[in-house]
Amino acid sequence: MPIEQLTESELNAEGVVSLPTRPNGDYSSGGEALSATELKERFDRLPRYIAARLNQLIALVNADPSNKGDEAIADLILTGMFPSTAPEHTLADLFSEILNGDLAGYLSVGTGTLADRLAGKADAVSITSFSDDELTPESGTEYRCGTVTELELSLPASPSPAFRCTLVFDTPTGDRSAALDYPEGIRWSGDDVADGAFTPAAGRHYTVSLWYDGAWEAAVRGVDL
Repeated sequence: MPIEQLTESELNAEGVVSLPTRPNGDYSSGGEALSATELKERFDRLPRYIAARLNQLIALVNADPSNKGDEAIADLILTGMFPSTAPEHTLADLFSEILNGDLAGYLSVGTGTLADRLAGKADAVSITSFSDDELTPESGTEYRCGTVTELELSLPASPSPAFRCTLVFDTPTGDRSAALDYPEGIRWSGDDVADGAFTPAAGRHYTVSLWYDGAWEAAVRGVDL
C-alpha cells in the first residue's frame, strides 16, 4: 500500500513503525514486500507528512484565542479524566468547566464533592420564626422571635463541637422589659451584660450569638428601637 493511501489515523497510530527497516522480498517482516527503491520512496515521503502536521500544530499554537470559531490546540489535547464516561474530554473542556463552576462538581472533598460542600455552606443557616416562650435551640438555626416578653432558654445536653445559633428579638417599650431565663454556665459578653449576666433592657433590638467551644459562649448586640 503506497504511503499516500494510508489514512491520517493509520499514520498517527502506526507511524514509521509500520514500515520495514530493510528491503524484503517476502512478507516475513509483517509488511508487504518492498524493494530498496520502494522502501526509500516511502521514507522520502515521510518528511512531507511530518511537515504538514508541524504546520498544523504551529497554526493551532498561534491561533487567536479570542476567535472561538477556530480550532485551538486545547481542543485536541485529551485529559483522560473520564475514560469510561467522557473519553473525548479535552483540555478546552476543562478550561470551560473551571470558568463556569462545573469543576467543583467532580472535585472530591471527603465523601462528597466540592460543589456539595459549597452548597452546604450556603445553606448552613436556617432562618426560623419562633413565637413560643420556651426554646431549646438547634445548631445552624437563626431564631427570629419578634417582640419577646418572656423566654425560657434551655441548652442541648450534648452539643456538637461546632454548635452555633442566633437569637433575634425585640423587647417591649416602656417600663417592662423581657424576662429572659437561661441556665447557668453561659459566658456572656457584649451589650447589656454586667457581672457575667445578660439583662435585656426595654425597647431594644437584640441579636444574640450562642455557640459551644467546649463551654457555652454568648455575644450580645443590642440597639435601641
